[in-house]
Amino acid sequence: MDKVYYSSRLTKGNFWFPDRVTVAPDGVHFLKRRIFGSDEEIINYDQIASVKINSGVLWANITIETAGGSQPVFINGLPKGGAQEIKEAIRHYQQY
Repeated sequence: MDKVYYSSRLTKGNFWFPDRVTVAPDGVHFLKRRIFGSDEEIINYDQIASVKINSGVLWANITIETAGGSQPVFINGLPKGGAQEIKEAIRHYQQY
């Protein structure tokens, strides 16, 4: 079952177009919208090398690095609990 997380509109760069992270059985889907178009990236669980969470008072930033050599994916302004859920879901799917 897919679980969707959105960054907060109250954080930097997310007021008009909040980022979206979807944890699905086939991988982690990232969507960054812009005024004209959007960028979407899907990372398979076997390609994820590390997950890093930086927590603040209210929000957390998550960085997902891949083993394939591409640029890390950075999402800011996630709720702290949501960032932990993403990390745990990635760990869960990597075990299978």
